[in-house]
Amino acid sequence: MRFSLVILCFLCFFQGQAQQYTRTILGDSVNKSSRLKSERFRSMWDGKIKGKRYYNENFTKGKINSETYFLRYDQYEDQFEAKSLLEGEEFNLDRELSKVVTYDSLEYYFLPYYYKNKKRFNVGYLTLLFDLDTLKIYRKNEVTFRPATFSPTTIEIGFPPRYIHRKLFFVQKNEKTPIQISKNSFYKLLESLNLNEHY
Repeated sequence: MRFSLVILCFLCFFQGQAQQYTRTILGDSVNKSSRLKSERFRSMWDGKIKGKRYYNENFTKGKINSETYFLRYDQYEDQFEAKSLLEGEEFNLDRELSKVVTYDSLEYYFLPYYYKNKKRFNVGYLTLLFDLDTLKIYRKNEVTFRPATFSPTTIEIGFPPRYIHRKLFFVQKNEKTPIQISKNSFYKLLESLNLNEHY
C-alpha cells in the first residue's frame, strides 16, 4: 500500500514536471517566433513611412491664376504649399474655386466632385486633361495613408506604414459636378473621342 502511494506521488510529480516542460518549450517557441517576426519587420521597415506624400519634395516655379510662385503639392493633404521667393517663408494656399494652380505644366482646379455612382462627395484638386465643348476630363492623383500591420503568423511579415497612390479619372458634362469613371471607361472614352495619342 505504501509502495503504491509512493508510485502515485511520483507519477503526479512527473506529470506536473512534464506539463511545465511542455509549457516552457511552447512559450520559448512563441517568443522566438515573435522575436523572429519582429526582427524581420524591423529589417523591412527602417522607421520611415514608405512612399511619398508630395508630388515633388522641392518647390518649383508655377502660377496661381496669373501670379508666379514657388509651389509644391502635398497629395496626401490635397494642399498646395507656396512661397513668393524660393528662400522665403512657405504658406498653405487657400483652397478656393476661383484659384487655378498651374503646376508642372498642368492646371489644377479646386472643385467639388463625386466618387463612383455618386456614393461619396468630396472637394479637392482635379487636374484638367481635356477641355472639349461640352465635356471636361480630369485626373486626380489620390494618396491615402495605411498604418503598419503586424502579421499574426510567421509566414506573413506584415506591412510598414505607407502612402498608397492611385490615379482616378473624372468627367464633367456641361457644367455639372464632375463624377468619377473607371480607368477602363476612361480609356474607352479617349478612344471614342480619338484622344488616345494625346494621353
